[in-house]
Amino acid sequence: MGLKEKLGGLECEFRLDEPLSGYTTFQVGGPADALALPGDERELVALLERCRSEALPVTVLGGGANTLVRDGGVRGVVICLAKGFRGLALDLDATGGPAIEAGAGVKIPALVRFAAEGGWEGVECLSGVPGTVGGALAMNAGGAERFIGEVVESIRWVPLAHGGVEALAARDISFSYRSARLPEPGIVSSVRFRVAQGEPGKLRELLQRDARSRRKRQPWGLPCAGSIFRNPPGARTGLLVEEAGLKGKRIGGAELSEVHGNFIVNRGGAQAVDVLALIDFVRGEINRRHGDELVLELQVIGEDGPCAARR
Repeated sequence: MGLKEKLGGLECEFRLDEPLSGYTTFQVGGPADALALPGDERELVALLERCRSEALPVTVLGGGANTLVRDGGVRGVVICLAKGFRGLALDLDATGGPAIEAGAGVKIPALVRFAAEGGWEGVECLSGVPGTVGGALAMNAGGAERFIGEVVESIRWVPLAHGGVEALAARDISFSYRSARLPEPGIVSSVRFRVAQGEPGKLRELLQRDARSRRKRQPWGLPCAGSIFRNPPGARTGLLVEEAGLKGKRIGGAELSEVHGNFIVNRGGAQAVDVLALIDFVRGEINRRHGDELVLELQVIGEDGPCAARR
């Protein structure tokens, strides 16, 4: 029985052999055996029940930022929440004070604008962060001083191994640098953020100033996935790359940004194998010069394609 038959009868939309390059900010990657696009929690729960009963591997793809899909694609079912899960609502009657509930598929810029226009402080630490609410939670995204985990009140999620939608308090999530670990593997459907009343004008000014600063410090106009490596203790990867004279280094269609040394951009026609080769090159050079072992912040999923052996 093929995937089409195994997934038959579900209300959830799915696409077979769907190229994932169009679902990532890198615009790189091979196909998913099946890409599923549930529209709501009910469809998500039914989809996961079917995947469990048919023993189908499940991979979650958020907004496609901070993700590199290998050229061979991803086996099994890739679940993308970008179609549904886009709700944004302000709850003024929450027990712990005002809160914003955002679906996991909400784009981070939309969340930040929603809060700023209403004069609600709390999520401005996410200004300039790409991707979706679900992806930002998984990476404990944020700025230099604050991270998303500091303003999360609770989440709604579906454990992969069993059951339906459950609520989970922030205290039961293990937040750390660029990581948020749930009690067990699962898919987040929405996030509640604690907010406080502020001044809309000042918040809009803050976001505009931050946007201008990021445009100067980060590459714009070319496909990329955000920071590639975590910063090693006591250092900044971008500065290490710049001091080593590596900015502008290119392999295939992948290039170390001339603007920021910890970004790789797709100059056109890049393959995952090009990005991975450039990652290996940077790791080797920084280790040789400084002894630092760079750790990936980028999430790499999928299988190598047939050209990987040539690199």
